[in-house]
Amino acid sequence: HSRSSRTEGDSVTSPGSSGSRTKGDMATVLLLGAVVGAADPTTTAPPYDTGLSPCPECAGTGWEITIHPNPGATGERQQTSPESALSGTNASRVLDNGVERESYGAGYSALIAFSGYSSVPLCTKYNRTKPINGHAMCPLTRDWYKMWPPDQATMGNPLCWGDDMMSYIKNGGYSAAEGTTTITGGCPNAGSPEPPFKFNGYDFRYGGIRPQDNPYASLYPALAQSIEDTVAKTGKKVAVRGCSGGTINGYAFLMSQTKEWRQKHIMAFVAIAPVWGGTISSMKSILYGPDQAKGDSRCLYRAVSTLLPSVLWMWPHPGEGAGEWNKTEVLVQSASKNYTAYDLDELLTDLGLPESQKIYDIEKHDYLDRFEPPMIDTYVFYGYGLATEAGFKFKHNFSKETDGPLVCPTDPPVALKRTWDDGDITAPLRSTARAQAWAEAHARGGYVLRNAGYYQQHHGCDCTTDKCKQDYACILNKLQGKDHVGC
Repeated sequence: HSRSSRTEGDSVTSPGSSGSRTKGDMATVLLLGAVVGAADPTTTAPPYDTGLSPCPECAGTGWEITIHPNPGATGERQQTSPESALSGTNASRVLDNGVERESYGAGYSALIAFSGYSSVPLCTKYNRTKPINGHAMCPLTRDWYKMWPPDQATMGNPLCWGDDMMSYIKNGGYSAAEGTTTITGGCPNAGSPEPPFKFNGYDFRYGGIRPQDNPYASLYPALAQSIEDTVAKTGKKVAVRGCSGGTINGYAFLMSQTKEWRQKHIMAFVAIAPVWGGTISSMKSILYGPDQAKGDSRCLYRAVSTLLPSVLWMWPHPGEGAGEWNKTEVLVQSASKNYTAYDLDELLTDLGLPESQKIYDIEKHDYLDRFEPPMIDTYVFYGYGLATEAGFKFKHNFSKETDGPLVCPTDPPVALKRTWDDGDITAPLRSTARAQAWAEAHARGGYVLRNAGYYQQHHGCDCTTDKCKQDYACILNKLQGKDHVGC
């Protein structure tokens, strides 16, 4: 593990609550067990790398719940690109690969939208032969109910709701809980069968590797067929748009198809507030719980997130390339150990989370790890220059007794940041700007890559700076076959 020196006089303080957003109260009843004991006073905390500093102003979004390398002296990467100099009102950095598309003719036939993480409603029903996880208090049969976003009036016992939300490993992949059917969108009438597939968004609990329980869960084959039918009927390609977590879900869908299929059916891919390289805040969801959830709700969300593939899908990727974290960059510091992106398996072991480790083993080598170029015209709009979590410091040593699946950790982490890697509050710069890795391949193939960064643009599904709003409107007009002066 990294062992770089701490500067004399360094201190760390707990992050403030400013900027955090509570997304509504859930049920406050939860019986998940023990608490974290006091840190061992005899342990000596290891130094964190000198690129990290306390970040009391960080407003990390945790689970991202939305209801609606050049080494320095210590091996720490140093900022070598010009983003840090691009500050001020409407400052932006646009990197393209030299390929431009003057026009898209009559425009796309449809816009396939992958919205923000957890923004799509989920509706569930089940008929089981035995309780899940030994929870005998849970009913074995239930008609359609709105599982997400959670509603205290309809969710029932929080532990039963957690059983419904969690994923389950089956044959090296995933499945829903036994006897359970989940669809996206609104709930059918009571007693109704599962409706025919209609693309209402994606089940955010999964990433690029999806269960095959039904078309809504597997998603990609049914969506691809729907796109093929649209293109055949209209004679025009479709465009794919993703924002926030929808950028990587849209990307995973595209990469699940062949290059020939993408080039035949997809006019362009548009990404706003991407999280290509994952988020550090997603780690907090498992280490402690998401920022938005308070009290017992935090304990419940933390327990659920340990078994949600998409949370572990968004963990940082080890490596030396764009959007990756090298062996010197500390992400998590306990009382006596440092963890880099190369130590995340060990971190899950130390936390006492073997089921989470099984999920991580499935997730860590998928589309985001390979990050191959989509080889279709791609337009990216990302933010940078806002304080963004880069790591966490804890007072205690991790263990099953203090951090395992049946406990609720009570040692809140101190947020740390790397100023040069400040992104859009949710994702660090290396993650939001990672698409630049595709520039050369797209240039050779004759495909656009416009990778545009906007200073102090906040994470979200809409541009928050005037310059981004102007650029996005122009690009969208171009894709629709409308006037597009200026782009």
